[in-house]
Amino acid sequence: MDLVKPDIGLLFWMTTCFILLLVLMRKFAWGPILNALNEREQGIQAALDEAEEAKKQIAEATEKVAKILQQGKVEKEELIKATQADLAEYKQEQQTKINTQIQSKLDAVKQEIAQQKRAALTELTQKVGELSLDIAEKILEKELENSEQSSSIIENSLKGLEIK
Repeated sequence: MDLVKPDIGLLFWMTTCFILLLVLMRKFAWGPILNALNEREQGIQAALDEAEEAKKQIAEATEKVAKILQQGKVEKEELIKATQADLAEYKQEQQTKINTQIQSKLDAVKQEIAQQKRAALTELTQKVGELSLDIAEKILEKELENSEQSSSIIENSLKGLEIK
């Protein structure tokens, strides 16, 4: 039981050794351990600061990308509207040109039809006149075969000329 009840000498030497161990540990071990822990803490803090800065930069970059995308959408919509307006204007111009061409061709066809109609009427008039002369000639030839009738027709014609 001597080991369970230490005497004063043993306590003195144990305390002295413990204090000596603490002094040695403080001088040689705790200083480097605390320095290593401080360096580690500073490294972790620097990494956290860098991570926070990177997080801010990512947030700013994300915001810039969102703004650029929004601006791109607006520009795209404006470009589409402008293109649609240009397309509508181009269609209108082309439709106007086509209508003008169709109208001028219709006018030309109408003029040609009118000219051909006049030519046909002139030709018809000439043919009718020729046929009328041929018919009148044949009728007169038949009428003049009879000399009495021819004399009376000539006399009537001369009388008609004298009166006028």
